[in-house]
Amino acid sequence: MKIPQLHVGAGNRLGPLSVFPVWTSGSGNLGISTGTHADVAVTELASGAQVARLTVTNNGPHPALLLEGELLEGGQQHRTCARDVVLGPGETRDIDTFCVEAGRWEAGETSHRRQARRAPLNVWSELANGSNDLRGTNRQGRIWNRVSRFDAVRGASVTSSLLDHMDRFNEDVHNRFGAADAPAALEGQRGVVIGLGQQPLLLEVFGTNTLFRRHYRQLIDSALLDLELLSPQALASGPMPGQRARDLAAHVQAMDFGTFDDGAAAVEVRNHGSLRSRNVSRAAGSVSAAGIAVELPKRRPQLAHLTGWNTKHPLMEMA
Repeated sequence: MKIPQLHVGAGNRLGPLSVFPVWTSGSGNLGISTGTHADVAVTELASGAQVARLTVTNNGPHPALLLEGELLEGGQQHRTCARDVVLGPGETRDIDTFCVEAGRWEAGETSHRRQARRAPLNVWSELANGSNDLRGTNRQGRIWNRVSRFDAVRGASVTSSLLDHMDRFNEDVHNRFGAADAPAALEGQRGVVIGLGQQPLLLEVFGTNTLFRRHYRQLIDSALLDLELLSPQALASGPMPGQRARDLAAHVQAMDFGTFDDGAAAVEVRNHGSLRSRNVSRAAGSVSAAGIAVELPKRRPQLAHLTGWNTKHPLMEMA
């Protein structure tokens, strides 16, 4: 199973942030809800709250997609999804999470909010860095370290809360850029390549244009906060060459994620009524990728969401 042919368009620039639109061939509607259009409830575990686990329930009539790096706000502390998750209608499951608020554990608070906000790339990238456990087991500690970088450059949050930094940034009238300054999503667009400074950092692609649109603005919002962490040299750099965006896309394009039912033994194929899902991951050279594939009746399996990371980008090595 491979990603369909990728086509990278001309980039736009917001200071040192470069945004390149991506199109891909593939089937049409997958019948999946995501972002704020997905009716998903999030709570602490009924058996007792755990930092690394939350319970999610799809209350909607369609399968729902939660993304790796999506923020689950509230409860005893703010968390982020550890990997992509598909839930069938009415399905309840305990999912893996990481904490993004080291200084709060509020007993009795059980419910979370979902605004489909995304963790900044500085934090989200640690989920990719930790794949295959190449950097040891303390991924939670490294994520807290990455959140604390915003304490250093933007002033401390009382509870070391990533959400606090994001809220303050969005309310700051002195920001040079906002999500409204980003290019609008284009007809049929299914993804983006994001560059910070002169190097590509991330390729994100969805199975449909609708899925992409549900998350595009939140992605840009989160990436703008990452600009606070860049060096003066990176902030003053010129636009990233388009060939580097195309090179990252080519690396991801070449990856083979195996057949749907015969993947890694540790990866479970899940049934959600008429739809099945399976997490996928692959690393080749300096590029790692992870996402989720789905299979509908009488259709070939396809990727519903995939992110590819340039692990040599300086942002990946900040923690």
